[in-house]
Parts: sequence; structure tokens; C-alpha cells
Amino acid sequence: MSEVLVRNLNENLKSQVSLYEKLDSLERNKQKALIKNDIAEIEKITVQQERLLIEASRLEKERLLWAEAIGGELGRVPQDLTLAELAEHFPVLEGVRLDLDNVIGRLREIHDINTKLLQQAMKIVEFTVGLLTHQEQNTYTHPKRKEPEENRRLHLVDWRI
Repeated sequence: MSEVLVRNLNENLKSQVSLYEKLDSLERNKQKALIKNDIAEIEKITVQQERLLIEASRLEKERLLWAEAIGGELGRVPQDLTLAELAEHFPVLEGVRLDLDNVIGRLREIHDINTKLLQQAMKIVEFTVGLLTHQEQNTYTHPKRKEPEENRRLHLVDWRI
């Protein structure tokens, strides 16, 4: 029975590798859109990513069921089983383990770069808003506190509540 379980787990993991490769491709396209500041393209890619992440969640739940069944046969708790350990017991899983490690590593790298690009874009927006409003400090204050008349400034955009 382990052979059928391992085959099903292997197919599940191959599906996950394929899905993560699609996500990696989308992240690379998103990076190009971020550099171009193409908001419409970023939104389009984000919608595609959300669909793939829903599918990834479904595959992960399925994977946990296969791992639980295999863990039961091995007398191990599925949470304690790693793919590397399973590949030691079942060599057929070694290829998919390497593929999964590789694609997740690439995905993590591009995601980290995109996160930094987004953070830089937010700093630029914050700086620009600060320039437009001539604000030197945070304007979110308690509504009942009044500023002395001499401290008030005329701002292009008035952020006071």
C-alpha cells in the first residue's frame, strides 16, 4: 500500500512544483511591471497569483493527507516527517524534492527583490506626499486638541481629522 501512497504523494508534489514555477514566472513579470510602474499589469498579475495560491492551498491540504497516511505506515507523526526523510525511505521522491527545493529557492529570491522594490516605491510616495503637504511630522493628532493659531500652516492637502 505504501507504493500507491508514495506515487500519489509524488504526483501531488510534481503538481506543486509546476504551480510554483508558474508563480515564479508571474513574480518575474511582476518585477518588470514594478520597474515600469505599470499598475494595471501589477493588478492583473496579482489576480493570477491569487488563483494559483488557492490551488497551492488545495494541493497542500492533499499533500498533508498523503503524508499522514505514509506517516501512519511508518509509525511516525506526519508533522515530524520531512520530504528529505521520505526521500531516504522512498528514493522515487528524491527528484521531486530537488525540484521543489530549487523552485522555492528561486521564488523566495524574486519575491524578496519584489518586496524591496515595493518598499522603495512606498518610500517615494511617502516622500512625495510629505513634499506636497509640507509636513515635517505626523499630523494624526487627537481631534479635541487644537493647534495654536501660529503653528498652523496652509497645506496643499490638509490631512488633519
